[in-house]
Amino acid sequence: MFVFVLMTAFQSPEVFSDGFESGKLDAWGDNRGTIEIVTDAPYEGKSCVKFTGEVGTGEGAHIVKWFMPGYDEIAVKWAVKFAPDFDQGNHMHLCAVGGNRTDNKWSSMGQAGKKPTGTDFFVTNLEPWSDWGRNPKPGQLMFYSYWPDMVKSPDGMYWGNNLKSDPPIIVPRGKWVVMSMWIKLNTPGASDGEQAFWLDGVKGGHWKGIRFRSSDVLRLNSLSLDLYLHDSKKVNVAWFDDVVVSLEKFTWMK
Repeated sequence: MFVFVLMTAFQSPEVFSDGFESGKLDAWGDNRGTIEIVTDAPYEGKSCVKFTGEVGTGEGAHIVKWFMPGYDEIAVKWAVKFAPDFDQGNHMHLCAVGGNRTDNKWSSMGQAGKKPTGTDFFVTNLEPWSDWGRNPKPGQLMFYSYWPDMVKSPDGMYWGNNLKSDPPIIVPRGKWVVMSMWIKLNTPGASDGEQAFWLDGVKGGHWKGIRFRSSDVLRLNSLSLDLYLHDSKKVNVAWFDDVVVSLEKFTWMK
């Protein structure tokens, strides 16, 4: 007697991961700035990636991973270490999850200062904030987010809105930490989206009732590792390792 078993395909919750063990950046796109794969004291394994931001305005480095057409909910984590003397000045950007149009993977790029329409883009950065030098460098962990219902800035532009950790979580220098974020998109036509972030498993904030989009033409479909320095007076270095994008929450998020 023969028994036939119907097997269903298993879908891994992991969308993407990179510990930079290959020594290459082939899995990433749009590489810009001074970026090196190095073997000095990685978070895990034998190597990590080093970003260097030179002196000047708008200096830094940047790599992007697209996962088109995208998802409606993802969790992302990465390890990062800032140099012991890291000092970005007043402003910087770190890592961002982008909501691009499913027919245009570039739609969230170059949108600084613009208010999203609900069908063009949304972006959420997770980054330290110096608060004009009031916080120890690199600063207090926060979301820097663009979405259709964001608040206008005093200068009349729509710069990313700050969603700060409460109580404040200060990101240390000179040691590896794990930053993680979770985003769940809203149902188009509703304001039921959510986003939250953690540092080393400690929750920094959770925001609900967000309208990221008005159409499912926007989905979560890019991750950029950034070291963008608005006006740096010195050379600044940061290292990244153990990047994971998942369809399921990580243990500390549940």
